[in-house]
Amino acid sequence: MGVYAKLELDANRVIPLGLEHRQGKNLIKAEGVRLNKASELANYLPVVVIHQESQRVFTQSPKYRRGFIDWGVFHVEPRFLPTWQNFSRSLKQRNAALAQHGATTTIEYWDHQLQLSADLVDRFRAAYLNEFIALFNHYASELLSLDGEISIDYRRGWSEKETYQTVLTSSLDRDRVLGYTQKGPHRADVIFKLNGVPLHEYVSRGQQKLLVCTLYIAQAALYSKLADKRSLFLVDDVSAELDRHHVEKLMKILHELEAQIFITTPESLFLDRSLFPETKVFHVEHGQVSEVL
Repeated sequence: MGVYAKLELDANRVIPLGLEHRQGKNLIKAEGVRLNKASELANYLPVVVIHQESQRVFTQSPKYRRGFIDWGVFHVEPRFLPTWQNFSRSLKQRNAALAQHGATTTIEYWDHQLQLSADLVDRFRAAYLNEFIALFNHYASELLSLDGEISIDYRRGWSEKETYQTVLTSSLDRDRVLGYTQKGPHRADVIFKLNGVPLHEYVSRGQQKLLVCTLYIAQAALYSKLADKRSLFLVDDVSAELDRHHVEKLMKILHELEAQIFITTPESLFLDRSLFPETKVFHVEHGQVSEVL
């Protein structure tokens, strides 16, 4: 089983991409060369996915918000991935030393390694969010009528008043008892607020879907601004919980991004295809796909 595509960077360069699933493993290729990690493929083709579960970025655990922000940072800051990988490796080693009641000198070594990476991860995330919030408010004002501006409460994962090294040292005894590192960029969170209230508590279900779309649109717009590249959008059931007016507004904004978009919907009449003259429509029934001519 496999998926194959051609990525047109410009009139003179087309990159073949392929993803195959063989014997329980994924085989990824770009330009005929095998890639070792999915992150390498993501460098070629940033994919923005919006579906029913996307609302958990507002309502569920911090890991979803960290994942959202880190997707954006990864695509605009080349140093982020190796820095995060260094942090993750060092964190794994420190946690192993804690769980195995390792020597203090061993833990202090990993503390130093964590400090070097943590500060950079924090700096990259903060810089990204400073750029992101303006675009988020811009698109939110186009899609919704909100009484005020959205703000971001970025919590880096440890006290703003202390260095990470100081935090690691002061929490060592408790970390030993727990067997893992309590604080750091792996515990960071981002809270979106309107008039001091978490955004998801302020808006209706339909507005929340529009805000989720706004999040990802702003992210793709910032990527386009900083990297001068476009994203690929996958939007599932675009008309769910939205009236025709808001679907049309959403489609207009997506059109302005000049991105390639794949949309599923049971309400095809909601979609103004005049915005996308090269649109192709497919009907899926009982697992069979046929083009609607």
